[in-house]
Amino acid sequence: MLVSSPQSAEPLQLSIRPAQMRDIYPVLNLHREAFADKFGAAFGASGAARGVEAMAEAWRRQGSSALRGMFVAEAGEQVIGTITLRTWEMGGDNTGAAEMAFHQVLGTWRAMRSIFALSLLDHQIDRAEGYITDVAVLSEYRRRGVAQAMLARAEEEARIRRKRYIALYVSARNRGAIDLYKRTGFTKWRTRRSLMAGWILRQRVWLLMRKDLGM
Repeated sequence: MLVSSPQSAEPLQLSIRPAQMRDIYPVLNLHREAFADKFGAAFGASGAARGVEAMAEAWRRQGSSALRGMFVAEAGEQVIGTITLRTWEMGGDNTGAAEMAFHQVLGTWRAMRSIFALSLLDHQIDRAEGYITDVAVLSEYRRRGVAQAMLARAEEEARIRRKRYIALYVSARNRGAIDLYKRTGFTKWRTRRSLMAGWILRQRVWLLMRKDLGM
């Protein structure tokens, strides 16, 4: 597909497909850039590279289930974006395998800290809900319509699964993302305040935004 935006005169040839195990490192390195604050909180200012290795080992142990619901956006042969749609039917993560991988790569104390930081915004998914996470685009491809295209793909998947609405969390300080979600039909549903998230992630207030699908 071709995507474009007012900020870029040149359309971008984009493909969006389900993530595969061969995408582990491209995805994690993208997340390391896009979610630098979260990676820093989980793995320390100088520990991002080890964090990528810990996450990669966890995903390898979990197998293809680690990537269920995740889509990657590609320009040419390069992974430039990710989005994940989780549903109630998918069940929870294999936390045992992830914890073992983190302990192996990071050691006990760092593993405990990392697992805690990464779980601060856990969300209980409703049966009628498609829950969106991991919305990330490489910096050089932002404002070119990639995020909108991925959101449309996630919405399409939610409709196929006959979900009544899709929802996601966004930091109340991330005005650019909030404006994007509003333009694509999301509205503020609930505000979540967390002293722990404020302390560890440096972002205390989060918005749960929701889009009804009319199903």
